[in-house]
Amino acid sequence: INIILTKDNNSYRSFYNALLHEGYRDLAALLQDGIPPVSSGNRKSSMDGMTSYVKTVLCEGGVPQRPVVFVTRPKLVDAIKKKLYCLQNDPGWVTVYGMAGCGKTVLTAEALRDPQLLEDCFPGGVHWISVGKQDKAGLLIKLQNLCSRLEHDSTLSQRPLNIEEAKDRLRLLMLRKYPR
Repeated sequence: INIILTKDNNSYRSFYNALLHEGYRDLAALLQDGIPPVSSGNRKSSMDGMTSYVKTVLCEGGVPQRPVVFVTRPKLVDAIKKKLYCLQNDPGWVTVYGMAGCGKTVLTAEALRDPQLLEDCFPGGVHWISVGKQDKAGLLIKLQNLCSRLEHDSTLSQRPLNIEEAKDRLRLLMLRKYPR
């Protein structure tokens, strides 16, 4: 509790919601009176913070939604944003790595919720894929789907038949059509 109290009001609210949704209703009830109110001026940005354009781009790209239990980590999100802004000048990749469950997906998705970042660095939108551990059939399906999404305006309508063909097609797409 002491750590949560050193954070912002959203952290306290998220902790309360976690208790409520994870089966600790009695503990949540004890904390209910201390929940900080959401100010009306801040409500739009803290509860949602996204324009309909950003929501559409993220939804079309398959970017995961913010989890019910969400704690802001602005320093880490800003670090990811800085790396993504580097792609504005030089094509490349940003890799976010860490142990399973440490928040890589949440942090990266949160960085992409910045409308200025999307406009400056990804004017054509984003394409989110989660790789993780896959068997060969599952990996082929993910690669085929990504090829289909990226080639939406291409004359190549046939899906890759194997993983090697899909990797080759994605490599060319990434180099020629989607360098960022």
